[in-house]
Amino acid sequence: MKSERRPFSVLAPLLLAACVGYAVWAASIGWHNTVLDFIGFRQAQTALTAYFMVGRPPQLAYETPVVGPPWSIPFELPIYQWIVAGLVTLCDTPLDETGRAVSLSFFLLTLLPAYRVLAWLGFGREHRFLALAVFAVSPFYIFWSRTFLIESTALFFSMSYLAAALPAVDKPTPGRIGAALLFGVVAALVKITTCFVFSLLIVLYLARVWMDHGRDRFRPTMLCRQGLLALLLVGMPFVAGWSWTRFADRQKALNPIGRHLMTSAEVMHNWNYGTFEQRFTPATWGAILLPAHFALGHGVVLALALLALVFARRRWRSILACLFVYPIAPMLFTNLYWFHEYYSFANNVLLLAVVAIALIALLERGGAYRSVGLVGVAGFLALAVWRHQEHYVPIQAHNHDELNAVSRTIQHVTEPDEVLVVLGCDWSSELPYCSRRRALCIPFWMDPSLDKVPSYLAMQPPYRVGALVIATRWQHFDRAAVEETVRRAGFEVQYHRADEEFEVYVVKPARL
Repeated sequence: MKSERRPFSVLAPLLLAACVGYAVWAASIGWHNTVLDFIGFRQAQTALTAYFMVGRPPQLAYETPVVGPPWSIPFELPIYQWIVAGLVTLCDTPLDETGRAVSLSFFLLTLLPAYRVLAWLGFGREHRFLALAVFAVSPFYIFWSRTFLIESTALFFSMSYLAAALPAVDKPTPGRIGAALLFGVVAALVKITTCFVFSLLIVLYLARVWMDHGRDRFRPTMLCRQGLLALLLVGMPFVAGWSWTRFADRQKALNPIGRHLMTSAEVMHNWNYGTFEQRFTPATWGAILLPAHFALGHGVVLALALLALVFARRRWRSILACLFVYPIAPMLFTNLYWFHEYYSFANNVLLLAVVAIALIALLERGGAYRSVGLVGVAGFLALAVWRHQEHYVPIQAHNHDELNAVSRTIQHVTEPDEVLVVLGCDWSSELPYCSRRRALCIPFWMDPSLDKVPSYLAMQPPYRVGALVIATRWQHFDRAAVEETVRRAGFEVQYHRADEEFEVYVVKPARL
């Protein structure tokens, strides 16, 4: 047995190292492309925020200058953006590549708290490395960890929260509780929806410990202890998250468009939660489960993992916990999960955990089961590599430079401190970020009509409008009518046809 385990103890860390190396190489494909490769709306929003942080001290009311002044419409605590902007400021590195590098680094750092969770679960050292290899090579996580998004940052702090909180439940020392509180609060501030998934796992374990105490669980001392632990480990992070949301909403309320982006606004409520009917529509769950298909390499992998567990039942509690928690966040934030593939970054890791635990359960059983488990590990890794090459590499390799022409035109005809008024692009940050300009982008759910243009151009000092940009694909106006409207608003106007989809009207105050 010793001779059988010895080479395995050497090969397991080497396998993990190879998987990490592959993940870095696979993520580097298209590294210098624009951030508009997939869901550019959100990537550009994060990048625009980071761009206007470069060279400036951190601010809680940070700018995301896309819906006009005042420019602050905060969503998450921008730890990721601060780090990116700080590195760009100190090292003078390109912003897009720096954002990708920070995101990928947080993904790889997540392996550390994940290792601690696996150790807490009682897995042997070699088996922990195998489980981490399954995570590291997942095509879904490789792709989304190289985007300009906060997802990997949120996952790192949430996983660290879990790794600190579970031992704190077992032995609630001040140090353990303090570490869990620190990571939990930061996780909730970075992204509350990701923190929510991991807090559910902590609640489940608190409930299990309480149930395991039998009759003692109803004693006042036990109830107080468990209640206080739950309040500290779960309640405090969400108090912090709630406080941040209140602060962010107060900042948004100062902006005429930002008011519609508050958590209490009807637009955002519908956007975050969706409708009751949406939760029970097959098409909705087909879209929500599709990222799991890419995370696992194929949906059948999960079924095979559950089948494997039938023959190695030792780890069924951990499997059941992951399967129970996985659908709760999509059931609550249905529209977000339906519309944005990257939201599954928070809970697809649970399905990967199911696969990894099932495979390890086979290895732990030994004999022929061990051989099946090793074949399963090799099969998963091969399938994951194939899936990434087949599905995500074409996305990464294609450089979406469609906005280059209009961005160059805008940079040529406007000054860096001038503001764009943009119609026909919703409130997307893509054009403002590519142009490196502040903007007032009129959302589709507002009034992007020509009659409103004079009020949009009436920017208060110290800001002034430099150009009116119209995306003709979604918003078409007669050129003569636009020019007449701009002149009546007190501006001189000069027309530029940037490309097939954008018209740029340079606007300057009329000379007296």
